[in-house]
Amino acid sequence: MPSKNTGKTITRLKINKKNVVLYFGKERCDISQDAYTTQYLFVGKTLSNKEIKELKDFSLVAKLYKHAISLLKKGRYSEWKMREKLYAKDANKYSVDKVVEKLKTNGLISDKALVEEVIDYSTDKNIGKNKILKDLSEKGIFEEELNKLSFSTKLEKQKALKQLPRLEKKYDSYSYEKKKQHIYSSLLNLGFDSGVALETLNNIKPKNNKDESNKIKKDFIKIKQRLSKKYDGKTLFMKVTAALRNKGYSYKDIKEILEENNHDDWGIC
Repeated sequence: MPSKNTGKTITRLKINKKNVVLYFGKERCDISQDAYTTQYLFVGKTLSNKEIKELKDFSLVAKLYKHAISLLKKGRYSEWKMREKLYAKDANKYSVDKVVEKLKTNGLISDKALVEEVIDYSTDKNIGKNKILKDLSEKGIFEEELNKLSFSTKLEKQKALKQLPRLEKKYDSYSYEKKKQHIYSSLLNLGFDSGVALETLNNIKPKNNKDESNKIKKDFIKIKQRLSKKYDGKTLFMKVTAALRNKGYSYKDIKEILEENNHDDWGIC
């Protein structure tokens, strides 16, 4: 009775700079140099299908590991995101599991360390908890783990207050009410709860009537000059009034600036 085919015989072997190619007749098998050193391979040696598969698996794991290291040089990854990147290389589950296991063993990926790093960095930058949680979620930390995190309300208020001077300066050219609106929206975008944002607004510098008067005068001139190219008379008057309201000026301030400009200026009889 004829014996079963127990494997394939190497008919040619080529060592390149980055890999090694084994030829079994017309068939070829590319393996890594690391895989090549795990066995004594030579022309004429017969390898079982199992041995060939092990060489291929070893080569793929080595290749994926190098890719993972190159990714980690650019930043920290969660286990989930790393798996996502490796699967994008058409890797199988066995290879991905092996690479992730090796990375975790070597301390190169750790969800716990990633969470701590993001929180520490965001705290230094005075970022609110909602933005922190969003960032961690995008980095591959699951909701189950995010729900375990706690944030001190006291610390959230402190961080928001530290953002206030920068935001006041940023929106200083706006009307007082419009400045408050922009600061509130910015605090929400920075990840703070609405309650913390609203409380922070209580610490904005009081309204300076002289400063507000100067701002509305400048805005009035710009708006009127721009709209007068398209409108006149009562329509112009109404458009300017609406534009000033949209900029957040109070009814009192708008009335005063309009009264300073009599009807002759608008072409209204």
